[in-house]
Amino acid sequence: MKFYLVSLIIILFNSSLSAQFGPQQIVSTFGQGYPDIITADLDGDNDMDIISIGNLDLVWFENINGLGLFGNRQIIEESPLEYGAAVSSIDLDGDGDLDILSSFDRQNTQGISKVTWYENLDGQGNFGSQIIINTNVNTVYTVLGADIDNDSDIDVFTIERNSGKISWYENIDGSGNFGNQILISTTLEWPIHGFLADMDNDDDIDIVTHSYDNNKIVWFENNDGQGNFSGVKVISTEVDRPIQVFCADIDGDNDLDVISTSLSDNKIAWYENINGQGSFGPQNIISTQVISPRNLYVKDLDNDGDQDIISSERDGSYSAILWFENLDGNGNFSSQILISDEIDYATTVYASDLDQDQDFDILSASQFDGKIAWYENYTILNRPDFNNVSEKIYPNPVKETLYIKSDEIIESLKIFNQTGQLIKSIINETEINIENFKSGLYFVQIEFQSGVIEFQKILKE
Repeated sequence: MKFYLVSLIIILFNSSLSAQFGPQQIVSTFGQGYPDIITADLDGDNDMDIISIGNLDLVWFENINGLGLFGNRQIIEESPLEYGAAVSSIDLDGDGDLDILSSFDRQNTQGISKVTWYENLDGQGNFGSQIIINTNVNTVYTVLGADIDNDSDIDVFTIERNSGKISWYENIDGSGNFGNQILISTTLEWPIHGFLADMDNDDDIDIVTHSYDNNKIVWFENNDGQGNFSGVKVISTEVDRPIQVFCADIDGDNDLDVISTSLSDNKIAWYENINGQGSFGPQNIISTQVISPRNLYVKDLDNDGDQDIISSERDGSYSAILWFENLDGNGNFSSQILISDEIDYATTVYASDLDQDQDFDILSASQFDGKIAWYENYTILNRPDFNNVSEKIYPNPVKETLYIKSDEIIESLKIFNQTGQLIKSIINETEINIENFKSGLYFVQIEFQSGVIEFQKILKE
């Protein structure tokens, strides 16, 4: 059976192209502890699944229909005596599917941790047992995979918060057998998050991170492309308790700039890569109005070709997910725009296309309510392939009657609301009266006589 998803969302009362997000859709309320979340296609069906690591377990949720309907959690590792700290997904053994990297803190052992990985055995999300990379580490809050030594396989990078160690592990044979820890630096005080990217345009992987206790944003240059790194290169000291960094081309000049959040000054800021070679300009403040901004993610949310910013806010019992629009593609940002405040102590924000409509939806994880949730991006899509689908649905938005024009024989039409509930179904008709529907977003399922099924979204005015 073949599925197509074509999205045409017209946001009423707003003539500009701007991302707007739908209501919270809960994936799970079992995100115990301090959950971290990412997305990846774990089962090889070309849609984004969700991976979460938290207090007691490492799990994933299958995107069942490719439209953001997620199944029950599938346990990869259940560890009641350990706190899951960080997770990422990449092909570690070179077999063409996505494996999982993770770190765990052991309870009541003063921050002693381990770095592990799990093989995707069949490319369908069935994982093998835990494979240890290192157990002699101390509170690993960043674990990432990248080809650090340019030998065409994926190595592992870690940051240890308590010891200040920045390290990497060589993938010795390309099959996921890793060498001993290779130290890059031990000079930072409480580094937590890091980012791997080519900051100087020399085609190798550099490191951007921060020092929480001595208020620095820094980077390390991969000097020879083989994993021999420079000493600390300071990007900025104009931060108070920096907590997360991200790299993206904020000003559209084809090099990577740096974005940071810092807790004690309530600051979100960015730093221009002036020459494309890792020389950074002064701090550009995006906001100082976000209370304790911790989490950070950067994506083009409004499909206008530039990079926008997502962050979280925590102020006592209040927590929210916010975004900032890159207004001109040059790094001048809007004031904060609320995505949701239906969360209790946000721990992670993330952006991914969960419903295959070619825009980035928002994911969040929150600690006190154990909630993993997503928010659909209703951005207008000016897609060139819209007219290439086998049928046309019009008008869209619609007030009364919806018409379907097709060269194929239509067997049935079904309309679902955003929760997946079937609202209306007809047979052998090419028009539907929806005058009595409530205003909002709906899914139309069209089944052809040939057995092919297609989906489109409509907006009822």
